[in-house]
Amino acid sequence: MTPDLLTFAKGIGNGFALAGVVGRAEVMEAVPAISFSTFGGNPISTAAGNAVLDYVLDHNLQANAQRVGAILLEGLRAAAAQQPIVAEVRGKGLMLAIEFVRSGTLEPDAAVTTRVFEACKAGGLLVGKGGLYGNVLRMGPPLTLSEEEAREGLAILVDAIASAAA
Repeated sequence: MTPDLLTFAKGIGNGFALAGVVGRAEVMEAVPAISFSTFGGNPISTAAGNAVLDYVLDHNLQANAQRVGAILLEGLRAAAAQQPIVAEVRGKGLMLAIEFVRSGTLEPDAAVTTRVFEACKAGGLLVGKGGLYGNVLRMGPPLTLSEEEAREGLAILVDAIASAAA
């Protein structure tokens, strides 16, 4: 599947206000060329975006995300297989999520999610929490995450899940 449009923001500017839209010519040409942006054309943000793109390409960060993300996903799935409080581990690249439920059911469990979240924080690992029922841990580490850092974070997370399940 090829999308008609692709939007991007935040990360491309690495802290500078920058966003963009890329699309097929016939879609892009359907809108008159007018500005929709307060910060449109900011040369500093544009330079930052170019530097970010150069770094991503020069350091092959997309391949790194795929490789390191696979390590995390495999490790999380192996740990989850031992824990009845985990309903699902999902992810693509370095964007990962773990869905928590009451032990042995598919009923969302926000309380156990909070326990895992707090145990991660106490161990020095910052993760996000969300989901429709507040029962999903979300992770989106930087594309520069090394295998060593991933394994360290994975150990903290696996311990946090085990302690919350006990």
